[in-house]
Amino acid sequence: MGFLTKQLRRGLLLGLGLPLFILGIALLNLDFKITEFDKFAGIATICAIPNLLLFFGSLRKNNEPFAYGVLASSILWALFTFGLKLFG
Repeated sequence: MGFLTKQLRRGLLLGLGLPLFILGIALLNLDFKITEFDKFAGIATICAIPNLLLFFGSLRKNNEPFAYGVLASSILWALFTFGLKLFG
């Protein structure tokens, strides 16, 4: 049994993919210029909210490896938005 179990990989991929999908939809619908990093960082931060639902829903169903994957992806997403706000 390896470090990345099947449920952990699913949680990690879904936890990263869902905010990316929402960010893509939001950027397509909004009038966005590439020089407006403050708006982009704010939108990227809001896109991580569905990860809360995934995390607490999987904990409620006692699916802890999936919840750990979602938590790890949420931490990666937070580091990404921190980098956007810091360097943008």
